Amino acid sequence: MLIILIFAGIIVKAFFLNAYRIPTPSMANTLYPGDFIFVNLAAYKLKTPQEIPIIGIPIDRVNIFETGKPELNDLIVFKFPLITKETSEYSTSNIVKRIIAGPGDTLQIIKKKIFVNGNEFEIPPTANVNYQHSKITGIEDRNIFYKGSGWNTDNYGPIVVPAKGDTININNDNINIWKSLIVYEFGRKVVRQEGSVITIDDHPVRNYIVKKDHYFVIGDNFNSSLDSRYFGFIDEDMIVGKVLLIYWSYDSNSGIRWERIFNLM
Repeated sequence: MLIILIFAGIIVKAFFLNAYRIPTPSMANTLYPGDFIFVNLAAYKLKTPQEIPIIGIPIDRVNIFETGKPELNDLIVFKFPLITKETSEYSTSNIVKRIIAGPGDTLQIIKKKIFVNGNEFEIPPTANVNYQHSKITGIEDRNIFYKGSGWNTDNYGPIVVPAKGDTININNDNINIWKSLIVYEFGRKVVRQEGSVITIDDHPVRNYIVKKDHYFVIGDNFNSSLDSRYFGFIDEDMIVGKVLLIYWSYDSNSGIRWERIFNLM
């Protein structure tokens, strides 16, 4: 019986449910550092494990079949793309953010207010947004995604989130913007620029057909979050799962936060 229970636990953890600890305040006041969450790994796709059970060696996940589609306002755990954007590697960290725009959506942020397809996005009551001190429009943040746009974290877009099948025109002026998307979709460094000629996988191109659906994510702690405003879109295969609930919460100063335990997300 014990062996059966252990085996069942391994299967559940590998395919359906995993636990994560929140390390930073980027999702405050929805999630705090010291919150421990359960994540539904099969919320959108049933996949093979991301590591060999027990041994813990990372492996590439393979999609078995689709179970659903990510929706706006979903809290997701995903593999963090490296900011260098020169390879298809990910950080060893999985992070939590909120989906605010999906494939084909037009996103714009005006004085910290979020608009999706022209409609104001309803910020959850737990989000931490201070509207009183907004950055000036037209002054570009140094590390903003979409260089040369004049955007900043408080005034961003409009921008259309890429969907599978979309065609993107590629040229010398925008290749550095779209390079990371292409590299992550291929899973390796395939973009080269030699003078005025741009090649993808050694083929000269003037456009690129998007292979996957993409999403724009943001932290509920609007003023203190490293999110899509900096690293750009995430594709569907980066998503690990959907946050279910807080199963434990502990603060080094105040101790156990009983009121947070078993809060559904």
